[in-house]
Amino acid sequence: MQKPEPEIGLVIRYDFLWSHEREKGFEEGAKERPCVIVTAVVRKDTGETEILVAPITHSEPQKGTVALEIPTKVGKHLGLDDERSYIIANESNSVAWNDPGIVPVIAGKQWAYGKIPKGLYDALRASMLDLLNKKRLKTAVRKS
Repeated sequence: MQKPEPEIGLVIRYDFLWSHEREKGFEEGAKERPCVIVTAVVRKDTGETEILVAPITHSEPQKGTVALEIPTKVGKHLGLDDERSYIIANESNSVAWNDPGIVPVIAGKQWAYGKIPKGLYDALRASMLDLLNKKRLKTAVRKS
């Protein structure tokens, strides 16, 4: 099973590092979770592809958290469970596509959950750009 090329809107499985974990000195996320690829850029100096991902969680957004709820129909399409799920827009990780923390959804069978609809992706991107402009986007730059 070959790893696909990264695409914006693709939902992958990754050991996302939350800002509160990073502040405690952790370098890897506590668990693997679904994450949406927001950008994918090939670095000119190395030729490596770097992606920016936003995490998906079941946790209700706390005060100060910017989140987009994933519609039930989209969650079913992605193969997520029946619980409410949210894409957190004010947290992100920047990571190389070849990072070992990016793992198959189903080992040996399926690399990704699928893609979110364009409208949901556009709303996520707009939220993240707004947060970036307001200096409220928390991004952990991960090194493999």
